[in-house]
Amino acid sequence: MFKLKPLWSYGLVLVAWGTATFVTMALVFKLVLQEVNVAFTQRVDQLHDSIEHIARDNEAVLEGFSAFLGAIEYADRESASRYAQQILARYPHIYGLEVALKVKRKELPRFIARQRQSWFPEFKLKEFNEDASGTRPSVTNKPVYYPVIFLEPMQSDARQRIGADMSSAPFLNDALQQAIKSRSSVATVPFKFAGGPRGYILFRPVPSPPQGALAKRKEAVALLEVNAEAIEQEIASRVHNLEFRLYPADSSGSAKDMLIHIPAPAPQRLEANYFPKLNAERKLKSRGQPFVLTVHKQLLWSDLNLPLVITTACTSLLSLALILVFLADHFRREKERERSSERLLHMATHDALTGLPNRILLADRFSQAGSRAQRSHSAFSIMFIDLNGFKQVNDTYGHEMGDELLKSVGFLLKECIRETDTLSRISGDEFVILLEDTSRENAERVAGKIQTRLKRPLSIRDVQLNVGLSLGIAVYPEDGATMNDLLKMADERMYAAKEQSRRGNITKSI
Repeated sequence: MFKLKPLWSYGLVLVAWGTATFVTMALVFKLVLQEVNVAFTQRVDQLHDSIEHIARDNEAVLEGFSAFLGAIEYADRESASRYAQQILARYPHIYGLEVALKVKRKELPRFIARQRQSWFPEFKLKEFNEDASGTRPSVTNKPVYYPVIFLEPMQSDARQRIGADMSSAPFLNDALQQAIKSRSSVATVPFKFAGGPRGYILFRPVPSPPQGALAKRKEAVALLEVNAEAIEQEIASRVHNLEFRLYPADSSGSAKDMLIHIPAPAPQRLEANYFPKLNAERKLKSRGQPFVLTVHKQLLWSDLNLPLVITTACTSLLSLALILVFLADHFRREKERERSSERLLHMATHDALTGLPNRILLADRFSQAGSRAQRSHSAFSIMFIDLNGFKQVNDTYGHEMGDELLKSVGFLLKECIRETDTLSRISGDEFVILLEDTSRENAERVAGKIQTRLKRPLSIRDVQLNVGLSLGIAVYPEDGATMNDLLKMADERMYAAKEQSRRGNITKSI
């Protein structure tokens, strides 16, 4: 059965766990990204709806203002002012309302005189200019002018725009002519009001009155000034952690063309390098205010569903801990089982008293030695050893002394042979030595060594014992080819030697 080593098992588990964790975290991150993307889309839609609503309000207000102007005399500035003040109070992003009158060049002197006489003594025609004052006194000769004859609010800095020709600046004249031609609201490109915020102007022709007293009056254009900074303040709560841009659809989106630009907070380096960036673009439906809004969002740590991420990470770590605990317990039980098997095997193949191999292990070693001898055409020997007078030791000193004697003899015999040889106890006081790759002469030399060593007294529990032994030698294959044959031959020779040397072999000294 194939078995994995603990180190390999832990390595495979860590690789599998790492792969599963990566896939799980990728799925969690994908889910979180989907949630963030849905929330981002909703915020973009809300921003688009807000800007769209403001654009519709601008056109509705300007349409209402122009209709109101069409129903009153231009000289009724008091009514126009009251109407405009109500509008400005309701819509904070509307910077001002104005009226520009169409005046032909030949009518210009009489027109200026009438304006000075009726309501504004300092009235004069000016060119509109994007400088600190917003106007400059010199004007270019041309067939038609569109000077401002009304504005609200009538603040000190705004009064300088009274008499400003709205057709003198090309970017104003383009929107003005498109509005007159289309008879609808048309916006200018974004610019900065003199001494004020950035914004744009929305033009709309004042409708011609029906037949009556007002039917012959001059053509006029209503103007609505839009404050981009007020719009920015209005949508600020929806632009948290977003980069927001609003600019004309036919422009490049550069800083010069930008109506509103709200930058997002700078992300951390890790967020910028590894987290995705969400982008969205929406176009306004208004034909007169063809603006485009773009929204960008850098995914941040704060956008992550931290409870879900933490729960997933903790679950993954807990699963790893449980797997490691299971593996550790498995390998511990496996090691205990192996140790138990080794103990059982050792008990089955070794003598319980001396720890020496028993007859079962001796038979296995004999089989291996026989196979090697057949392959190499060599010999090996079996030595059968029996202790003389062992029964007398048991009877005189007890079985415990006899057991100690057997263990001491086994230790001494083991010192007399090589590591490759096998010393076994097969019964009582009988030992068998398997001498690998040994001829009869070598076996006899080993026997002499053993006899010489055991001539010395053994001290066991303060008792000096002189131990004698008898031994017999059988050689493979000369004396037999099986273990039983060799043991029988060695046993016979051992008993023959015992009979020849029968004498007292145990003495006691204290």
